[in-house]
Amino acid sequence: MRPAKILSFLFHPVFMPLAATFILLSYGGWLTMMPARSKVYIYMVIGITTLALPLAIMPLLRFRKMITGYYMRDSAERRVPLLIIAFLYLTGAFILQRARAPMVFAVFLNGSSMVILACALVSWRWKISNHMAGIGGVIGLILAVAIQWMLNMEFVLVILFLVAGLVGYARLKLDEHSPAQVYAGFLLGFLVNFFLIRMI
Repeated sequence: MRPAKILSFLFHPVFMPLAATFILLSYGGWLTMMPARSKVYIYMVIGITTLALPLAIMPLLRFRKMITGYYMRDSAERRVPLLIIAFLYLTGAFILQRARAPMVFAVFLNGSSMVILACALVSWRWKISNHMAGIGGVIGLILAVAIQWMLNMEFVLVILFLVAGLVGYARLKLDEHSPAQVYAGFLLGFLVNFFLIRMI
């Protein structure tokens, strides 16, 4: 159980946008040649809107008794946090668009916000895997970028698929989801981001 908990923490959805940003700025062709100042700006915007602010609102939601714990095992508790997080992602996308950052980052955040909203809606009746939606979204992004820009990112994709398999195993091992919820989460994240990036 302990390895499964560690995997679930390390690859929590809240870390996925920054992970995707790191991959793009490190292996994403011409993006790697951007000025350091521009890279720092992108990291800051994405880090604040998708990691720092979502984490900061959790104690407030718990204080207001809108959630009973940070793991939010009850799908009903996930709705309000997910809606707030989706809004923060959209805010990040808007800021990046205004700053004329490469479009791929704003499109990814917009796509991720769509995935989060879908997860929030599904949570009314079903507990879809947010973890798998997160890693699926990153894989969809990277695969679409590799195809779109004709980049050799096979090694990165192999690692990401291995991570997805481990995360899926961890969620099942912890009995947090059924296999259908794991597969559905992955496909949701993957398909939305893959097709949005392909439309750029």
